[in-house]
Parts: sequence; C-alpha cells; structure tokens
Amino acid sequence: QRSPSTSLMALDRVRLLRIEELAHEVLQSQEELVNLDRQKNGLREALGAFRRNEAPARNSQWVATSGQFLRLPGKTARTWLTEQQEETDRRIAAGRQRLKAQMQALLAEHPQVTDLPPGVCELLLTEQRSQAKAAPKPQAPKQAAKRNALDYSRFDGIVDSDSEEEA
Repeated sequence: QRSPSTSLMALDRVRLLRIEELAHEVLQSQEELVNLDRQKNGLREALGAFRRNEAPARNSQWVATSGQFLRLPGKTARTWLTEQQEETDRRIAAGRQRLKAQMQALLAEHPQVTDLPPGVCELLLTEQRSQAKAAPKPQAPKQAAKRNALDYSRFDGIVDSDSEEEA
C-alpha cells in the first residue's frame, strides 16, 4: 500500500508526457510574447521618430516589413505604423490570455510542477536523449579550428623585404 505522499509523487509516463507538452506550450507562448514585445518596441521607436520630427511626415520614408523594404509617403507610413502597433498590442493581449490559460492547465496537471523530484527529471532527460539519438542528425558544416589570437605562426612564411637595404 502506498502512502498518500508517495501516490502524489508517483507520475506515470503518460502524465509526464502531458506535463512536458504543457510546459513546452508555455515556453513557446513566452517566446512569442518576447518577440511581440521586441516588435512593439521597434514600432514605438519608429513612431517616436515621427513625433520628434526626426522622420518628417511630409517626406517619404523607408519601411522594413516582412523581409521587404517599402518607400511610403510619411503620413501613410505613420498611419501604417500606428495600425501595426495596435495589432501588436492586440496580439500581446491575446498571447497573455493564452499563456495564463496554459499555465493554469499546467498547474492543474501538476501543482508542484517546479518541485519535480530529481528521478523524474532524470527520466525526462533520458527520454529526450533517446529520442534525440533515434532522430537523424543533419550534417553540420565543418568549421575550421579557431586559431589562437596570439598565435603568430601564420606569419612564418613571410619573408623580409630587401627594399630597406637598398634605401
């Protein structure tokens, strides 16, 4: 017969995989929020340039978006940036709500998610390593060995110039 504390600590493989999946979703959502925050800061800086008159609205401005450069009239660029900022704010708000729901699901599945015993962590790592070994590895290009910055042997083949002796 298991004690209540032992039964709480016992996590079967299916539940562990579910916890890992939920934690992965949380991390992805956090990464997406960080990227959206970077985008929002870039838009804020661009709108600040218009506000400070560093990018006059009367001139056409270059705008980089989705891997393209566009030259837009200043007023159109400012309007477009404002719309993009509002859209980014909406996406951030939705992402925060999604992250909150994901965290609640993770905590509902395992309330002590931060208190996983070392054996469970080792089991998860072992599972991850075995999956990594089973997956084919892409061939990485071989890089030349990094040279020591103070290694002057690369200059051994340089010969002295005779031009100084003639002068």
